[in-house]
Amino acid sequence: MRWQLSSWWIAPIGALLLAALPLDSPARAAALAVCFAPPLPGGCDAEATVVDAIAAARRTVRMQIYAFTSRPILAALVAARRRGVVVRAIVDRGQFHDDRNDTRAVRRLAAAGVPVFVDSVPGLMHDKIMIVDDATVLTGSFNYTWSAEHRNAENLLTIRDPAVVGAYLRNWRARLAESRPLAGAADPPARPAAATRPAAEDPTGAVRGNRNTRIYQWPGCRYYDRIGMANRVAFPSAAAARAAGYRAARNCR
Repeated sequence: MRWQLSSWWIAPIGALLLAALPLDSPARAAALAVCFAPPLPGGCDAEATVVDAIAAARRTVRMQIYAFTSRPILAALVAARRRGVVVRAIVDRGQFHDDRNDTRAVRRLAAAGVPVFVDSVPGLMHDKIMIVDDATVLTGSFNYTWSAEHRNAENLLTIRDPAVVGAYLRNWRARLAESRPLAGAADPPARPAAATRPAAEDPTGAVRGNRNTRIYQWPGCRYYDRIGMANRVAFPSAAAARAAGYRAARNCR
């Protein structure tokens, strides 16, 4: 009886075998590295690690990113495209608001000839993934933004294990199949009329936005006091929240 390998468990088994290696094993060091923001003493810099990986690319760079404003990473991607590397990107549709840095970075990437796709997932496209030459994956909590590099506590893993990289490639293809080219989705989807409160009904005073859901709330809203500090954004008014791309909550008195 011949055994057939099933692809769904190759990546988990590969990860377990990698985890079983001693921390000081040369094989483990070659297959897995980690950076933090802020960097640990003597440790690597997350943004510089991403830039260096792009600079070393010879064939392909595939990016899936939730938030993208980093000028060094943008410049590295454009430079890779110009030297003949095939660069493609999948982004979250929430990046497309005229007043956001994300919009400018993504549009500059597209203007440089990089195909950009907008994931159609109902919620957030919350991945932070880069696959270089189908051999290296960079992933973790680290978004490609100034805040991730200079303000937040973040982590970035560099993975070169073939089984794990293969799983990320399959995920890339699955998400790409569910995405739309930027040319067909350059503007955010039209919101239902009920999703935005008319100006006459605007609450007075400051409101709180949820960075993840892009929804703002005010005293009397069900989740006003439940927005975590990490995701909370303060706005002086509802108009300011809307200008930043947030919509009004519906569960309010």
